[in-house]
Amino acid sequence: MTERPRLLIVGGGLAGLLLAARASEQFRDRLSITLIERELSDGAQASLDTRATALSRDSKDLLALWGFWSELSGAAKAIERIHVSRRSRFGSALLEDEVSAEPMGWVVENPLLQASLLRRCIDAGVEVVEGYRAVKLTAASDLPLLQLEDGRELSADLVVIADGAESSLRSDLGITVQRRAATQFAVAVNCEAEGVDNGTAFERFTDEGPLAFLPIPHSDSNKPRYNVIWCAHEATQARLLALSDEDFLRELQMTIGWRVGKLVKMGRRAGWPLSVVVSRELVRARCVLLGNSAHTVHPVAGQGFNLSIRDVKRLLILIESELATDAPFGALSRLMAFERASSADHEQTILATTVLSDLFDQPHPITDTVGSAALSAVDIMPPIRRGIGEFGMGRR
Repeated sequence: MTERPRLLIVGGGLAGLLLAARASEQFRDRLSITLIERELSDGAQASLDTRATALSRDSKDLLALWGFWSELSGAAKAIERIHVSRRSRFGSALLEDEVSAEPMGWVVENPLLQASLLRRCIDAGVEVVEGYRAVKLTAASDLPLLQLEDGRELSADLVVIADGAESSLRSDLGITVQRRAATQFAVAVNCEAEGVDNGTAFERFTDEGPLAFLPIPHSDSNKPRYNVIWCAHEATQARLLALSDEDFLRELQMTIGWRVGKLVKMGRRAGWPLSVVVSRELVRARCVLLGNSAHTVHPVAGQGFNLSIRDVKRLLILIESELATDAPFGALSRLMAFERASSADHEQTILATTVLSDLFDQPHPITDTVGSAALSAVDIMPPIRRGIGEFGMGRR
């Protein structure tokens, strides 16, 4: 019996888990898959202390096609519409699907999404190696060689590098990145409100960056809950993280307004810098970059994981094609097809999220007036409104 080609995925984040699970199910008898991750979450976190991921319409359709959505749908919160506004300025817009009755997107809390994908990996026969960090990748020989911190060495026909924005394995391959230093810094928190839950997500632009409220499934209290990403300058972020819960909720209420209702409860806060990191290359011989190792984008409009899902789709097409050849993954020219297919999508998404995040940062009278007028135009001009909505739903 001929030995199956081996796929090695380094990184057990959402992108790595999704690729491992789907590839193992789709190519079960033709491909051997190993996933390396130093620490996998058990999913046991308090309901107000989790982060969440927005899934676009296109991403949901792909997850349904691959058989994942039936398990996730019960834990997902639908985004029926998105209200976009500016703080202390005129102009707002309401984005919704004006043709179908289906939501524009969904929100799933990360621990639940990760746990579901990990179960699918295990059920599909993925070899999961947990507890050890990958310390070095050598790609000079016929097959890439990965060294773990316990001294083990693993070779593979294809290595997918999904170990994060600061990937050391990417550096081992000599792949450089285009890096935009953080001008905005995030504060993430889940909160609970007294109000009407109608599936509306809120995106409010302040003078220091966007503030997003994404609806998430109810807790036992049955009150509306939101995953909040507050983008601000570094000094403001530090101040917000240092506030008491009461003072933080008061300032958050003042900033978002009362459309969400009265904010009454919050979980733990987390913060990080919002730098943009884009790899200058996506492939080397028998090696491919995926997820944040390939692109780390601003969280405005929630496009990061949706971009990775489209990359997973393109990788599955590549793997299917390679398994039909006599020497799978051996030709760099064929791997380059993945890079060509992905690059335009990456560039378009990164440009759009960067422009949106910077739009009202460092306010100026001209941008103030033009920006507010543009929001008003979006609200009253259906073609523009539909185009923006299509982009948000992942249509490319």
